[in-house]
Amino acid sequence: MKNILLISLFIFTFSCKAQQVYPLRTYNLAEFPKDSYLKDTNNELLQYEGTWKGTWNNKTIFITFKKIKYYKSFLDYRAYDADILVGKFRVLDNNGNILFDNTNLTDDNAKIKGSNFRKLDDKYSFIYIDPDLCHTSGSGRISFTDTTKTQLEWKYSQDFNLIDKTCFFHGLPQSERPEPLPMNIILTKQ
Repeated sequence: MKNILLISLFIFTFSCKAQQVYPLRTYNLAEFPKDSYLKDTNNELLQYEGTWKGTWNNKTIFITFKKIKYYKSFLDYRAYDADILVGKFRVLDNNGNILFDNTNLTDDNAKIKGSNFRKLDDKYSFIYIDPDLCHTSGSGRISFTDTTKTQLEWKYSQDFNLIDKTCFFHGLPQSERPEPLPMNIILTKQ
């Protein structure tokens, strides 16, 4: 009898502390408590996973998207887990020289991190922060262009950060600064 009581107490305690799961498209953060989990219950992010290729300005980008569970802790009282996409990329010039490559980073340190599906137009939003390029940052969105889901439309807008004097490209005009990501491009699944 004592063992049954202990097992029941353990199960009750565990069930009370179980993480509450909500669909990925829950848009009102006030709807769920701290340490909840926005889970990709419909497996929507799986369609984006894989390597994608595109060309722009005599450069070729290979970007690999992967779904991970990520702890969003920007607001401690509202911190939660969420399934997101992370992106790692390699950019080559016309001669095959590597211009940018962050494919060896861990998923937690990926420079592209997904945010959510936009309620307005169903596009997936992301942010880009690059500490190696003087904290260059920006945001964008991706969406499929066809029903076969083999092409993605990529739209990116770079923030115009204040560059301090220690930055290696301080003083250069915007046209001569590093351009690791395209602004608008169609990516094809590889």
